[in-house]
Amino acid sequence: MREPLVSASPPPTDAMAWRKLIHRASRALTLDDLLVDVWSRGIPVVPVDLLPVPRFQGLACIVESRPVILLGHKNDEPGRVAFVVAHEAGHVAAGDCAPEQPVVDEEDEIADDAEVERQADLFATRLLVGTDMFPVVDGSDFRQLARNASAVERETGADASAVIFAWARRTGDYQNATMAVKALYRGTGARNLLRKHFDLHVDLNAATESDRGLLRCVYGDPELDGTAD
Repeated sequence: MREPLVSASPPPTDAMAWRKLIHRASRALTLDDLLVDVWSRGIPVVPVDLLPVPRFQGLACIVESRPVILLGHKNDEPGRVAFVVAHEAGHVAAGDCAPEQPVVDEEDEIADDAEVERQADLFATRLLVGTDMFPVVDGSDFRQLARNASAVERETGADASAVIFAWARRTGDYQNATMAVKALYRGTGARNLLRKHFDLHVDLNAATESDRGLLRCVYGDPELDGTAD
């Protein structure tokens, strides 16, 4: 059964306050936790499957008075995607995007020192770990990096895979970060979660034919891939 998309309600501008609303102290805040809350606020999170290069990492925009978060890369690591969604939610909370004025973020590897981007990164960090900085980890190889991040998760409650990709953003070493996350068996699952929440709230059959055609272009067709209920 699909849940109706409610009127849009932006996240709190205080990321720490928002974290307290959705975080369970017994475990790390996950991508699923974040998606549940963002969709409950009437803010769709839509991965764009059919997109010519150059691609973007994330985009926050306003569509018919509703904030929308678009994801342009097909990353499947939940911790990595959680940071992107939290970052774009930070743009929404701060009012950085407006009709006809989206905020577009490029790849992780491309640094952007603009103040709005630093503030969105800080918002995402506060939301995911409850502090102004991700816990610092290191390792001589990806296995050690995975062990250290796992220890940090036990000590602080910060998701280990998110900690690893914070390390990658600092060092630029996404290859070892990806291998470390795979070693923790957390390298996949984000795409399925994104699709689950999309299908829970959006009924393609109820849309007009022109809208259905557009939605197929940006998200694919559940009738073809068999993932819809």
